[in-house]
Amino acid sequence: MAQIGDPCWRRNGVAALILPFRVRLPDGSTRTDPEQWSQDAAVLAATGWAASTLTQADLDALFPPPPPPPEPSPFEAGWETPAGWRLAWQPDDVALLTGLYVLAQRANELGVGQPVVVTDMSGERHTMTFAEFEPLMLAYGAARAALSAGGAE
Repeated sequence: MAQIGDPCWRRNGVAALILPFRVRLPDGSTRTDPEQWSQDAAVLAATGWAASTLTQADLDALFPPPPPPPEPSPFEAGWETPAGWRLAWQPDDVALLTGLYVLAQRANELGVGQPVVVTDMSGERHTMTFAEFEPLMLAYGAARAALSAGGAE
């Protein structure tokens, strides 16, 4: 990577690490092969190029920092449960959790004490009773409905 003080070329105050392959002279002729034409002071003067060294400002212009990542939308961020883990709420996620809720509710009605297993956004599995799962799903549904009503999606 280039560093302050490294050799560079400068034209109109702007630094370049390499010279262009082809330059056009005022008389309309061109020169190719910067290894050769960079040694000719007349060509350099006619094209506006000059040997220089890199400054911090040059490095900042040549290698700007990457832009920060965009903030996730509320749909990408998911919903944080009271326990601190997150549930996704894209339409497919809502459908899967709704299906899980319907099945768990039916099992509960039939007296089957089967635990409910929910996988959060980080892939961690959470096992709970239906009595724990139902208020979680009611809060999840209310939060998802509020988000949809807000027009985000």
